[in-house]
Amino acid sequence: MEILYMGTAAEERIPGMFCNCELCQKALKLGGKDIRTRAQALIDGTLLVDFGSDTYEHFIREGRTLWDIHSILLTHSHPDHLSLEVFSSRYHWMSAETCKYPTLKLYTSQGVIDKIWRVVEARGLEKEMIEKYWEFIPMEYFQPIDVDGYTVTPLPARHAVPEQAFVFLIEKDGKSIFYGNDTGTFGTEVEEWLADNNKHIDLLSLDCTKGDVETPYYGHMSMSQGRAIADRFIAKKVVDERTKLYYTHFAHGCKMTHDELAKVAKEKYGFEITYDGFRLKV
Repeated sequence: MEILYMGTAAEERIPGMFCNCELCQKALKLGGKDIRTRAQALIDGTLLVDFGSDTYEHFIREGRTLWDIHSILLTHSHPDHLSLEVFSSRYHWMSAETCKYPTLKLYTSQGVIDKIWRVVEARGLEKEMIEKYWEFIPMEYFQPIDVDGYTVTPLPARHAVPEQAFVFLIEKDGKSIFYGNDTGTFGTEVEEWLADNNKHIDLLSLDCTKGDVETPYYGHMSMSQGRAIADRFIAKKVVDERTKLYYTHFAHGCKMTHDELAKVAKEKYGFEITYDGFRLKV
């Protein structure tokens, strides 16, 4: 499998739209890897993870549209991960009848699906059109599901309470990706399920919104918290020396440029750092 990190920032992005902090000023000057958009990933060019408001920008930057996208995995409903504004872009007079796949499938929790329909009604969107061009498929914790030949297991994230938020184990052809951003330190039931089901993780990709700064907020992780997750997984033998360890999903509150993050992550915690447009094969 190949994962493309289309975006690697938290909701405010780096630099923040309304921010003039030291890091945001540095990012503007440095450009390149220090410009971070909202988190999103693409697996093998076809399986999309999250559907936030930077989706259009991400695909245009890659020189493509969403023509080849048949399925979307949705972690939770925060606006940097779910943009309801674009749902109507698949109405037949806009694009849907010329799409490769007439119906786009979105996999998420039942609670998020219910929320989508509430928003559709509140905004006066055409429900019949959305039902025609979108299919919302509910997922449950620890219940694997086949998505276009991938085995996807939603696991409990600690985020967006009381919503049922997900991190994902994505498997295909004997390889696996643990996509674990937008979560705080989750419960040990995650690695217990992985161990009980004889899983081995080839890529462990974890939230690093806090950088190397410790804060009490429950819904995101720091570098040390991510390292602790890796060590828990190692103890259960679902992660080993073959596993690639990466931090992703950064906020400007981490106060470090890409190069500074990479140095601390590698030297102090044994992790690598993602950036927008970064590709990795597992």
